Amino acid sequence: MKNTISFQQIAAPKVLSAEVREAISNNVLQFYVRDQQQNTQDEGITALYERLSQEDKLEGESNSIANQKKILERYCREHGITAYRHYDEDDGYSGTNFNRPGFQRMLADIKAGKIKRVIVKDMSRFGRDYLQVGFYTDMLFPDFGVHFIAVNDGVDSTRGENEFTAIRNVFNEMYARDTSKKIRATWQSKGKSGEHLTTIPPYGYMKNPDNKKKWIIDEEAAAVVQQIFALCVSGMGPTQIAKWLEKSEILNPTFYWLSKGMKVGNKPKPGANPYKWTNETVSRMLEKIEYLGHTVNFKTRKQSYKSKKKLWNDPSEWVIFENTQPPIVEESVFLIVQNIRRSRRRPTKMGDMGIFSGLLYCAECGGKMYQCRATNFTEEQKYFICSTYRKGKDLCTTHSIRNVVLHEIVLRNLREAIEYVTQYEAEFVKEAADSRLRERDAEFSRKREALSKAESRIAELDNLFKHLYEDNVTGKLSDERFIKMSRDYELEQENLKSMAEVLREEIKQQEKQKTNVKAFISVVKKYTDMQELDASILREFIDRIEVSHIDKKSKTREITIVYNFIGAFDFDRAKEKAQNTTQKQQRTA
Repeated sequence: MKNTISFQQIAAPKVLSAEVREAISNNVLQFYVRDQQQNTQDEGITALYERLSQEDKLEGESNSIANQKKILERYCREHGITAYRHYDEDDGYSGTNFNRPGFQRMLADIKAGKIKRVIVKDMSRFGRDYLQVGFYTDMLFPDFGVHFIAVNDGVDSTRGENEFTAIRNVFNEMYARDTSKKIRATWQSKGKSGEHLTTIPPYGYMKNPDNKKKWIIDEEAAAVVQQIFALCVSGMGPTQIAKWLEKSEILNPTFYWLSKGMKVGNKPKPGANPYKWTNETVSRMLEKIEYLGHTVNFKTRKQSYKSKKKLWNDPSEWVIFENTQPPIVEESVFLIVQNIRRSRRRPTKMGDMGIFSGLLYCAECGGKMYQCRATNFTEEQKYFICSTYRKGKDLCTTHSIRNVVLHEIVLRNLREAIEYVTQYEAEFVKEAADSRLRERDAEFSRKREALSKAESRIAELDNLFKHLYEDNVTGKLSDERFIKMSRDYELEQENLKSMAEVLREEIKQQEKQKTNVKAFISVVKKYTDMQELDASILREFIDRIEVSHIDKKSKTREITIVYNFIGAFDFDRAKEKAQNTTQKQQRTA
């Protein structure tokens, strides 16, 4: 499949813009400097370094790159310096970050011995980290014989050390720190009010032309997002999906945005494959909550104002605003994908994955079950085996089950489920809720009993503390004995309190869980005429399949299917109950 993106002819403008003229002028100046360099090899080149951060732009024209150039060129004319070169790429780069393209190019030329002098407008243009600035001006530049000048600050390394330079560097860093705090405060305010904090919307969305703060669906890209989720549901992993997208000649997000005339942070290298997707990109997309139509702020943070490296925040620190843009992915599909991502599957050594891969678990030990196959195996010979048993035969039993047997059982069960839900939807809604409620009630009773015992013992220990204190005061119990017993009781009570807190939180979380019967019904309605199983169908219906060992007497085993949204459900019993109810109603009618 080839992605159809048509080329649009762009008419050349009749007049050159001021920006184009400036670019041409800069290119001519570079050729001029290159010619001058050939004539003055002995003198060496003077580096005129300019920098402007995003925050500096707010202060007006005085710090602009163009103004810095004028000041530095005037200084060169006044001091008879003719061979100079501008390093002016660092427009929009912070002074605390020295990994700037212009600065790094200048540094490379210094180390290559091409530069004998560096001139900046002032020390803050050079940098705002006083330790880093000091390293370059006091150590590296002297080592390479580089003469350093900061015009407006009166710094000239040939005049010896300037006692105010270090102090000035400290103030420059304080300014950067203060600016960072102000920006962070603004950023926090925007994020907490529900405003999007990303410059570019996630792939699949675009900014609303009528309101740049809002996102709308980009249908072309959104179709690709939906396809990626569908491929994951069908059984493909991120690497396989990335290969499928490349083979289908679908532009990756960076090249797609560029094709739409958008600016991107990291431009691709010349000759890069525009259809090359990475598994990391696919993985991030599969986990984006934004595709459900919600805004998620504060997912990451910067460790320091000096560093651009981003660290992930704990999900508890995320701030989510619901229904802020149209959804691209259905919530049911999103949840299925997250289940798949939690139990990541790998292809066999033969390079394939069975449709049940990642779904099977041992009912006794809880371990995953792995597919066993060989090149000479027929379909009837392939089977699954308990992973714990493979680690040690004394740890668990085989729980071996052939693929064809499992396929037949699951297919029959799913057909029964679809038939029952289709015929008795109202009864199913009630039964599913009751069934999940019974499971929760059993779990609740166990945890509530444990919590009750813990709370009783905590109260009992409080009384013991009281009696210990009274016995100590009246002299019945020595101080040494009192301290030892108190410590023992305190330790026990602390452990009980911690356990009680955990139990309360678990009970609280379980009470919040609800059976999403409607989501299961929507899946059923998609497959009312299901004839055969595939990986996509299995993952839309099933969360996990638990396989028990074979009973030696009856020669039978129990297969428990845990469905998405509703948990384990006995459709045979529910259908029989519904039929009996219907027959009673007919007899009494």
